[in-house]
Amino acid sequence: MRGREKALDLALARAVVSRFLKMGFRPPRLETLQNLSAPAAVTALRRATLLIGGPELTAEADLFGRWGIPSLEQVEGDYNRLFGHTLRGSVCPYETEYGNAHAFQQAQMLSDMAGFYRAFGLHPADGVSERVDHIAFELEFLEFLSRKEAFALERDDRDMLEVTGLAVKKLLGEHLGRFGRAVGWRLRQENRNGFYGRLGSLCAVFLRIECERQTVPVGPEVLELRSSEEERVPMACGTVHDGQETGATTFEV
Repeated sequence: MRGREKALDLALARAVVSRFLKMGFRPPRLETLQNLSAPAAVTALRRATLLIGGPELTAEADLFGRWGIPSLEQVEGDYNRLFGHTLRGSVCPYETEYGNAHAFQQAQMLSDMAGFYRAFGLHPADGVSERVDHIAFELEFLEFLSRKEAFALERDDRDMLEVTGLAVKKLLGEHLGRFGRAVGWRLRQENRNGFYGRLGSLCAVFLRIECERQTVPVGPEVLELRSSEEERVPMACGTVHDGQETGATTFEV
């Protein structure tokens, strides 16, 4: 019984950290920043990192409570500088832009990622024009899977638990864990003392710990982008809209 309770705590803690990160990686809005900096949110983040384990992770979470979150104007300025208005800013948040895949392979990878979401009954909500390989999308999927895992543990549904557990391993081992650490460390380099630098550090440490827990390969701190000279398949590259309420999902069932 105690083992199941511990697994439940870990799944919920993973969901809390994933949620904080996904909200941080979305285009900044005043309401979102207010909620991320609220004492309850900072306390929940710290408690989650303590459950996950690793003093380094808790230390990264503590920075948000100690320094707070800058003004919307400053965060917007940093967001535009770091992520830009094009496919690749100084930091690229798209999974399939990394590696050696050709354009047609990239299109297939995007299709496979969308199929991964659909296998769990998810698809982008109306009005969301962002690509499915954006780091915020993948963090939200990790949050969803973590909550589903917790639900399976509460119900002692072993079939659901097995399917969900395998999906978490696949997401971390083949997708989010593969490129997310590189995004995080790049943000730390480009915005060391800013909101996104702290967010990136938290993301990188969190993904390393979770990959190790799931016994899947830990992504590198530096990952090369695909060649920008090859001819590209046209793809939508809009903005992640988080709805009218803070924390609203980019997915719908």
